[in-house]
Amino acid sequence: MTENTPDGSENQPAEPLGTPPSEQGAPESKFIRALSAVEIAIGVVLFTLIFIGVMYQVLSRYFPAVGWVGAGELALMSMVALTFITTGYLVGRNGHIVIEVFDGVLAGRKLFVALRIISALIMVVTCLALAYEAYVKIDSEWARASAAIHVPLGLLYVFALIGFLSAAIQSAWKIPYANRPERKLDISEMDG
Repeated sequence: MTENTPDGSENQPAEPLGTPPSEQGAPESKFIRALSAVEIAIGVVLFTLIFIGVMYQVLSRYFPAVGWVGAGELALMSMVALTFITTGYLVGRNGHIVIEVFDGVLAGRKLFVALRIISALIMVVTCLALAYEAYVKIDSEWARASAAIHVPLGLLYVFALIGFLSAAIQSAWKIPYANRPERKLDISEMDG
């Protein structure tokens, strides 16, 4: 049903209210929503640390007396940790880099579902291997500290462990829903 607006144009309804379950992406469990919320919260803190570190470096260029060598290290380590911690969130919402060569060719075919299942399984195995390596590195790198702010380097691998475990969980969650459209990264949901 259409309505006329005051300027004489017609208003078309945006979409039907009920989208069939077969056209929806994988539903989010409470655990995945909570995991995503934690990752975003940590990511916001790390992004803030990057901003503070970089702004402090800029300030110290104009006022050398307030210079602190740890500002650059803080920004750099926060950037690395941010990269790791948001891995699972991005994998779960297709915000990571994907090769979509076969998507157009195989769309609507059973091979497309098989391709998505195989790629999700590869992601699970790869992320679990990376999580294991991060776990090993936590112990071996904890004794080493950064030069300026003396943060144990093993702490970076804690962020890697969390991010890769989350990515493995998010990828495994996609497998039963491979025949449905995948969720897309929606920047507006990060607004909080």
